[in-house]
Amino acid sequence: MQETEKVSITKCDSYNSEEVYTSVKQSLEKLNFSLKENQTVLLKPNILSSITPDKAVTTHPSIVNAICRLLQEKNCTILIGESSGFTGTTKKAFEVSGIKQIADNYNAKLINFDSSPLRRIEIKEGAILKELYLPEILFKVDMLINLPKLKTHSLMLYTGAVKNLYGFIPGGKKQAYHLVAISKEKFAKLLLDIHQIIKPQLTIMDGIIGLEGNGPGAAGNPISTGIILASESCAALDIIASGIIGYNTLDLPTNTECIKRGLVKQESIHIIGDLIKINYKKPFKNISKVPQFLSNWIFKQAIAYPVINKELCRKCNVCVNSCPPKALTMKSYPTLEKSKCINCYCCHELCPHKAITLEKSTILKVLLKVKKVLKK
Repeated sequence: MQETEKVSITKCDSYNSEEVYTSVKQSLEKLNFSLKENQTVLLKPNILSSITPDKAVTTHPSIVNAICRLLQEKNCTILIGESSGFTGTTKKAFEVSGIKQIADNYNAKLINFDSSPLRRIEIKEGAILKELYLPEILFKVDMLINLPKLKTHSLMLYTGAVKNLYGFIPGGKKQAYHLVAISKEKFAKLLLDIHQIIKPQLTIMDGIIGLEGNGPGAAGNPISTGIILASESCAALDIIASGIIGYNTLDLPTNTECIKRGLVKQESIHIIGDLIKINYKKPFKNISKVPQFLSNWIFKQAIAYPVINKELCRKCNVCVNSCPPKALTMKSYPTLEKSKCINCYCCHELCPHKAITLEKSTILKVLLKVKKVLKK
């Protein structure tokens, strides 16, 4: 870790290709970061699902276009890789998100991590994972550029630079890891175990139009934010970006874990550009930090559970197929077996029709009211 981690904030009000190109270029100049000639560079956007760019769920193609243009100017070979949130949909997600068209324009190769050769990596000091299977291509490129989207997240509260690396996990492994790390604190540790191995040389965040509310999928709502953030540090960028949308640093388990692991010192982050504040609507709130002896009982009795909106449901089976513990089955409509549910909210995250909501239990409503009163 450097003594000072720089995060640039650059104004960008639209997805006009020239405006985005200029803003991305300025972002790198602020960091004094220079792309090298004739390198093989892997881009990792956030392509959660097969959803169009206007929904603000995926990294906008104009961001990918801008960095491809800069790399082309350096005569670089460009790869664009992803494994979307639901097994078997990555190819379609590349197309619907508009990223495939950008790849075609720059003769960039699309890499579907779901079907790529993998390498086994040991993580001796991993808090959750002791080994990891990652795409072999990751270890054959000269440079990795991380291209996350600024969004809220129903489980992790915020998703950005660190969370975007989860897209390197291929296929059904994502669902399997949710079974290993069922709380947001454990999942944050898992994400940082992954970050231990995957360390992008550069991160550029699409914050032009972010996603607020019950993100990171179609249930969230687009919100104009008008910025592009860039940094060589995922941890530093996440601390600044999450603060911009109204979080305190230690509200977020990923930020807390980054600090614990010595990846960043909050007081050492140097912001280049104008720091703005836009109070995003936050995800559905669950009770947290309950006494240990009550935690298991509270978790099962008070945690929010997915509820199917039958009027919006199209019976597409995405929720059923993406559920890690197989707690959802398709009957006349998707049906939840609560005893199996691990409350990872993958179904809610990946539903393309906003047909899954998160419903507070009576106990949770009471506990949240008590928590609010105690804070006064």
